[in-house]
Amino acid sequence: MLNERHQLAGICFGVLSIFAPSISMAQSQILVQIRSNDMDAAVYADSSYLGLVRGSPYWVDPATRTIRLSTLRPAAWSMPPIQVPLRAVPGDSVRITLNFPNYHRIESYPFGAEAWLQEGAERRFLGLTPVVFTSSGLRNRTFHIELDGYAPGAVKAETEIWNHYEISLEPLAGLNELSGISTAMKERRNWIDWGTAAVAVVAGVVAVHYKFRADRINDEYLMTGDASLRPRVAELDNYSGVALGVMQAGLVTLAVRFAIR
Repeated sequence: MLNERHQLAGICFGVLSIFAPSISMAQSQILVQIRSNDMDAAVYADSSYLGLVRGSPYWVDPATRTIRLSTLRPAAWSMPPIQVPLRAVPGDSVRITLNFPNYHRIESYPFGAEAWLQEGAERRFLGLTPVVFTSSGLRNRTFHIELDGYAPGAVKAETEIWNHYEISLEPLAGLNELSGISTAMKERRNWIDWGTAAVAVVAGVVAVHYKFRADRINDEYLMTGDASLRPRVAELDNYSGVALGVMQAGLVTLAVRFAIR
């Protein structure tokens, strides 16, 4: 009978030794249960990383001042973290809900267009593209993009945490004529560009041709010592240099024409 009591006491002591650390932790720390609309966001107790939202609850030190979430989505790297003060005492178990707002990045081609949010009959100006707009959730809303000389564009607002819109605006018919640039003028400009490019290419080929010939004759001169070959080498080098100059002038002309368009 005495042995049985000793065995029972030993079992109880073992059980207590197993659960004692958990009991001690529960008494000295705070258990935090976290919910968010981004379950893969990173959780921080002040600056200490705890894990992902889906891994909660977490034990945190009672000296913790804030619980912070930071998104790990690659496309949403510019989203700032969100946080909330932790108000609890050792031994408490608290539930925290931290939801990210919806971010809408609106880009247009060309940029600098006006971005508007259409909500029923009301329109709200958001800024000039590219622009980022935040909300607590948009349903049945539309973004309108407008730029003088272009047909307006529109896109329906999505409901993800990070939303990215790219809108290409189409020029209005007759835009070139209104700006003083006719179709015929554009065609002439294109022919000039193509002609300049062709001259630059041909000049480059000629420069390489003469340079190779000059190098071959110069190698012959070095092997034979025939002084009569030197003038020919200089002449071919001159031809190559002139062709190279024509090629460079053509490339510079093309660069300037593209830059001022």
